[in-house]
Formats: sequence, C-alpha cells, structure tokens
Amino acid sequence: MSLSQVANISIDAIYTSVPKVKMDNLNDDYIGRQQGEKILDNTGIRYRHIAIHETAADLCYDAAQKLISENKIDKDNIEFLVFVSQTPDYVLPASATILQDRLGLKSTVAAFDVNLGCSGYVYGLSIISSLLSNSFNKDAQALLLVGDTISKLCKPSDSATYPLFGDAGSATLLVKSNEGQKMTFDLNSDGSGCEAIKVQEGGFKSKDKHGEKTLYLNGMDVFSFGITTVPKAIKSFMLSQEAVVEDFDYFILHQANKFMNEKIRKKIKATEEQVPYCLFDYANTSCSTIPLTITSQLISISTKVKLFLCGFGVGLSWASAIVELTADCKINNSIYNG
Repeated sequence: MSLSQVANISIDAIYTSVPKVKMDNLNDDYIGRQQGEKILDNTGIRYRHIAIHETAADLCYDAAQKLISENKIDKDNIEFLVFVSQTPDYVLPASATILQDRLGLKSTVAAFDVNLGCSGYVYGLSIISSLLSNSFNKDAQALLLVGDTISKLCKPSDSATYPLFGDAGSATLLVKSNEGQKMTFDLNSDGSGCEAIKVQEGGFKSKDKHGEKTLYLNGMDVFSFGITTVPKAIKSFMLSQEAVVEDFDYFILHQANKFMNEKIRKKIKATEEQVPYCLFDYANTSCSTIPLTITSQLISISTKVKLFLCGFGVGLSWASAIVELTADCKINNSIYNG
C-alpha cells in the first residue's frame, strides 16, 4: 500500500469522447449471435465503439477541445498536461507534447506521457494533482488526458479479446481550490503477474520489433486477481482512512467484466445503486473506463458527491482514490467529431 494525499485541488470538469463506429456483439460476423448473447450474459458487454482512423490522442484531443471551448477555459492558466495511454501515436515523441501544440497551449506547459492501462486514470490523477499542488502559480490548472484504442490490438479471431474491448478518450481539468478538498490515493503494482495481459510484439525486447501487435489476455488469471486482490485492497484502503462503504455515493470501478465486478461489489458490501456500469454500451475501454463511467452514467451532478475510484488490471497494477466532485463540476460524453 502506497498512500498519499493532495489538498486544495479539485476536479472542475470531466469530458469523454468515443468513436462514431459502433459494433454490436449480437450482430457481428466474427462473433455470432449465440456467442454474443453468452458474452453479454457473462460480461455485460453488448456494444463497442471502435476507432478506425482515429487514435487515443485524437479522442483525448476531442474531449479536451470541447472541455476548453464549452467552459471558456483560459489556456494560459494550464501549466501541466499528462497523457496516460498504452496506445500512443508514436514510439517517440511523446503524444503529450504533440497534444500541447494541437490544443494551442503555451510552450511552457510541462507535458509528458504515462504508460499505464487499467489503473492509469487513478495514477494519472495522483501524478497531476501532486504537480498542480506544488505550482507557484495560484491560478494554475492542469489537463489529465487518458485514453486507449485497445481494439486495434485485438484480432477478430480471438474470442478472448475481440468482443470485449472498445475505445475512448477523456479530458479531466484540475484546478487549485481553497475549499479544502482532499484527494487520497493508494497505488500498487505486482509485475510478477505481467504475463496475464500482454502485447509481446513491437517492443525492443521482442525479436520482431515491427510485427503485428496482438493483445494476449489470460481471462482466468485476471479474474482471479480481480476477485481476490482488488476487494482486499479496497477494504484495506477504506480502513486506513477510517471510512466505510456508506460514506460513498458511488464506487467507480474499472469496467472489465460485470460478473467479476459484481463479485467485487458483493465482497465490499456496496449496494447495486452505488456501483454504476457503462459496459453494455462501451465495453472495456482500458484506462478510460473510470471517466467514461462518470460521464455516461452520472449524467449530471447537482450536489456534491463522494467517489471511490478503483482501476485494476494490466501490469499487474491497481490503484484507488477517494475524491469529491462538487455540484458545479461539468461532465460530458460525446461522439468524436474529427
């Protein structure tokens, strides 16, 4: 357990963007209706928004551009930009620096990539809120861009991955606040489980550095990890903060598999109303499942809500956060209009 806390930083807006192309697992030639119905029963997934030409950076750019434009954000106040993804535009340069330029942000912005998947949104929040809290600029703001296009790594012939993954991007605006908000984090990793979810090709360890990149997923290993390690970590984190399940309006869990997540929900004794899902419409969108669940399922926030965020998966890596969204936090989910 690696605990940390950041004070006087608030989340001002969360925007998400999904591709226009929408696939139906019940009407897909590679899956078949019978298999699609089985997948729906077991995972809660029916539809997947699939990126064809757009990248994770494109989707994050779309979300960020809309967030900045619709909320009349002064771009000169943005001091930090962190892009979290395992499907960047290039091996190098970092996508974050390209996004800084595309968004028209000043060249003094600190911009960098973070290579994390399922736990990436929580890790990203921890990193960027810590940077923002130490900025000398009292008006400083920060953009956390989190997204993936994992569907590009899934072969239609692979029933373990192809029906399960969709694509999405997100933009989260963080600002300095004097209202005493606190964000508390618990970050963890266990690389001994790295083989459970892996893309073997394309890296510099691979013999075929230019081969087709394919996602491998050991569903049983991931399921075992999810229903054992994750609920224990959630309970331990709550205990460390002297919190109980009833303290939270919602538990926003990484959206990988509804059957697995329901096991987690029951183990931590959260109610059905406390654990929203976006799996039916969007599938597993990797690091963007947490913001996408917020923007698609909470719809609008009329009162302050206390959230327990938990991302877990590839790495193996898992991370939790306790955050509050105020009544004036802006949230939006839209179709990519590139």
